[in-house]
Amino acid sequence: MIINFEEQKKLPKKHKKLKTVLITFVILIALFIFLIIKTGYLSVAYDIFKITGNKIKRTKTETTIHYKYDNSNKFTNILLLGSDTDPKFAGQPVLTQTIMIISINPYQKKIYMISIPRDFWVKIPGVGYGKFDQASLTGGFGLTRQLVESYFGIKIDYYAWVGLSGFVKLINTFGGVNVVPTHPVLDWSYPNDITGNPKLLYNAINLYISGAPQYMTGSKALEYVRSRHGDLQGDFGRSKRQQQVLRIIKNKLDNVSTLSEIPSLFNNLSKIVKTDMSIPEVLSFAQTAIAMKNTPITSIVLSPPHYSSIPNYLIDGQDVVLPNWTKIHALFQKLYGN
Repeated sequence: MIINFEEQKKLPKKHKKLKTVLITFVILIALFIFLIIKTGYLSVAYDIFKITGNKIKRTKTETTIHYKYDNSNKFTNILLLGSDTDPKFAGQPVLTQTIMIISINPYQKKIYMISIPRDFWVKIPGVGYGKFDQASLTGGFGLTRQLVESYFGIKIDYYAWVGLSGFVKLINTFGGVNVVPTHPVLDWSYPNDITGNPKLLYNAINLYISGAPQYMTGSKALEYVRSRHGDLQGDFGRSKRQQQVLRIIKNKLDNVSTLSEIPSLFNNLSKIVKTDMSIPEVLSFAQTAIAMKNTPITSIVLSPPHYSSIPNYLIDGQDVVLPNWTKIHALFQKLYGN
């Protein structure tokens, strides 16, 4: 779906400072392509094509899903996925460690960022019951998209995927980030696996990040958003930290000086970021980002006790999270209902 801007207010002039509300790597890519056209960085065009247009065919089951919410298509919904792509998984399917729904409504000026716990216990077609993140192991990102659509009742228009190395390179391209940690991070089993040496496997280490405001390189920022063993909120706390850093990336993009980093960014990310958006669709989102520069972001993590619960026993020998679908669907009716 390409957003029609004929009903919107006149867009800012082309030389106006490009402050945006970019909150996903998809919209990040969109803005960069827009700026490439404006500034003449055409030498990176080949890398752009490697990132975009990676479509996943919809299955028959997926095409017959009844979407409960947003039947008027006011929202464009993007599934943002993050996965391990380090040496231990070379050439193998990957778990989706990060699962977010990014919803954008340019007509009502709304942006939602909703984190789905990777440990949600659901029925996966062809597998049986399992954790939400396991869908990508058996059916790829297409099956993950299908689960989101069928369980949450909205259509996913696009997806964007980034690996661990891609996240590190993204942060480094912009010279690191300044972070005020939500709390100190102490992880006694952090997987230090971005080493290029597959023999080290998980190579667990002790990790400590103080709660003081600090500068983080790409590697340190990855540790901050990836660690969960020492967080009292576990994966839910990690989701909050991921959303926090996405907001910081958005603020970094408010600085026009980042134009000089465009060629380096695309060269770094061409093999570790994928989206099924086409170039015209990406350009449409670039315009959306500019038009919605002052739109606030509604951030939600589907965590206990409101939207899920953690049983006091193992299910199939696993620690899982049980979704409260009644409350989740009430939330989605409130957010997306007509």
